[in-house]
Amino acid sequence: MDLSYLAASYDAVLIGSGHNGLVAAAYLGQAGKSVLVLERNGTLGGATASQKVFPDYDAWLSRYSYLVSLFPQKIVDDLGLTFETKRRTTASFTPYKDASGNPKGLVLSNVDQNRSMESIREMTGSDKAWHRYQKLIDLETAIAQKVWPTMLSPLKSRAEFKSLMSSTKEIEAWQSFIEEPLGQVIENYVEHDALRGLVMTDGKIGAHTHPHDPSLLQNKCFLYHVIGGGNGEWRVPVGGMRSLVDSLLAVCRRGGVQTQANSQVTNVELGPNKHTVTFQHEGKDQEVKATHVLVNAGPKNLC
Repeated sequence: MDLSYLAASYDAVLIGSGHNGLVAAAYLGQAGKSVLVLERNGTLGGATASQKVFPDYDAWLSRYSYLVSLFPQKIVDDLGLTFETKRRTTASFTPYKDASGNPKGLVLSNVDQNRSMESIREMTGSDKAWHRYQKLIDLETAIAQKVWPTMLSPLKSRAEFKSLMSSTKEIEAWQSFIEEPLGQVIENYVEHDALRGLVMTDGKIGAHTHPHDPSLLQNKCFLYHVIGGGNGEWRVPVGGMRSLVDSLLAVCRRGGVQTQANSQVTNVELGPNKHTVTFQHEGKDQEVKATHVLVNAGPKNLC
């Protein structure tokens, strides 16, 4: 975007062009608001931006985001996004060694429950382990089905969330995932260490923690991984995450949203009616006014 076309003031300025910021910008643009999105990197999309990393192949890989679980279909429908996800046949494969030291592999399937059951039976030597593992999955589903429908609503208090749990299973799920360290419920329902490690993966990715961390950081991480869609399934984006960014940008353009890459925000000065956003572009300071400033960046990334 040519900075000569910048307006002096906007209804909203968004700092950061990750998919959350682009979703907000698209909704605001659809509502007829004037919007400017500022991105410090050279490409738009934040963690969902894709790059061509192999010079000889037309293959685009996402920087960080990979599979999709927490993107509600309602947003796709509301904005008219041309974005689709597909189910993975195999949910996970975990290598391990049996008691004799032979290499084995645990396969959990999204489409064939018998294959998953047989794989856990081979790992543990009994059907009991499968049935206990299913009880853990049932607890995950119980809390996911209560939490997921609230994701696009104002954040509920802890007490309000707890009041949603009424059945015996829901109350146990609350106790297991909210009140007690995650390691306890894993050890209660999962018999094999390799399978325990697989389950704990959802509580560990991106978090420096352990199963019995009293801070319950692992529980928070775990819940983000298992509530998506009400069942926790992670799906594959058709065309990669690039397809989501491209579709969001197309909706933004139709709504008149302006975007500017290579623009590092250096200061936000709050005012009674308008706020002043200062950013650097090509070594020069620029300044715009905004009625609202939305920050789609971590505190460490915002000066």
